[in-house]
Amino acid sequence: MKRAFVLILALFMMLGMVACGSSEPAGSTTTPGAQTGDKTAESTQKPADKPAESVKPVKIILGHFGAPNEPVSKAAETFKQKVEELSGGAMTVEIHGNSELGNAPEMAEQTRIGAIQACLVSQGTLDKFDPRYALVTAPYVYSGYEHAYAVVDGPFAEWVSDGVLESKGLHNVGPWDYGFRNLTNSVREVKKPSDVAGLRIRTPQEVQKVACFETLGATVQQIAFNELISALKQGTVDGQENPISTIYNNSMWEANQKYLSLTRHTWESVNLTVCNSWWNSLTGEQQKIIEEASKVARDQMRQEVQSSEQDYIQKPRELL
Repeated sequence: MKRAFVLILALFMMLGMVACGSSEPAGSTTTPGAQTGDKTAESTQKPADKPAESVKPVKIILGHFGAPNEPVSKAAETFKQKVEELSGGAMTVEIHGNSELGNAPEMAEQTRIGAIQACLVSQGTLDKFDPRYALVTAPYVYSGYEHAYAVVDGPFAEWVSDGVLESKGLHNVGPWDYGFRNLTNSVREVKKPSDVAGLRIRTPQEVQKVACFETLGATVQQIAFNELISALKQGTVDGQENPISTIYNNSMWEANQKYLSLTRHTWESVNLTVCNSWWNSLTGEQQKIIEEASKVARDQMRQEVQSSEQDYIQKPRELL
C-alpha cells in the first residue's frame, strides 16, 4: 500500500506539471510534434512513399479485442493500410480482432514471446509488466481528452522510455485511444456515489479499477471480456464499466443493462505493443514505417472516439 501511495503521488505531481505549467514541463525533451494535432515534427520523419531496397518482406500479425465496428477495429485497419502503403507492399499486416487470439493478457504474452508480432492492449494490461502504466489510468485525474493526450504523449512517454517494458519483452510503439469508461447496470440508476453500493460490478483485473468500485461499496468481480456478455445475461454480475463505444458495439443493453451512467471515472488508451526482440530485428526504415502508420491510426481513433460518443449514447434509446 505504501508503494502504491508513492506511485500515485508521483502521478499526481506529473499531471499537475501538465495541467498547470507551460506547454512543456521543466527539463522535458518532448518536441511540439509529440502533442496531438501538431503534425510538424511527424511530417519531417515520414518514410518515402516508395520503400528503399532495405525494406524486406515482413508479416505482422496484430491481435486486438475490439468488435468489428469499434473505433479500435477501424484504426487497426487504417494501420494496416498505411503500413502496406508506406512499404510498397513489402510489409503486410494480418489483423485478428474481437479477441480471436485470446483476451488482452493472453495476447500480450503471445507478443512477448514472439508467437505474434503485435497487439493492441490497454495500460491495464501493460501494468503487469511495468506498474507505472497503472498510474496513468487512475480515477478522475483528467479534465478531458486533450489533458489525457498531453500526459501520455509527453511526460509519461518519457518516464516509461527507460527500458523497463523492453526488459520484459515488449515495446510500446505508442498510445492510441480507448475513451473514458462509464458504468452500466441492471438494477438502478446511478446518480451519486452511494448508488453504487451493493452492486455486483465486473471490472478488468486492474488494481485501480477494483479499488475505485470497492471503495464505493460495490462487490467487484474479474471476468474475461470475452465472457462478459454471458455473465451479464446470466446475472452473474449486475453491471460493468467500459467506454461508450464498447458498450454500444457489444449491444450491452441487450444483456440486461438498462442503466447507463456517464461516470467517466477513468480514461485509457489502447497501445500498439510489439515483441521487443522482433522490433530490434527490424531495420530503422521498417521501424519508422510502423511508427508513422501508428500515428496516423492514433489520430483517426482519437477523433472518432470523441466524435462518436453522443451517437453511441443516443442510438440504444432509439432501438429500445
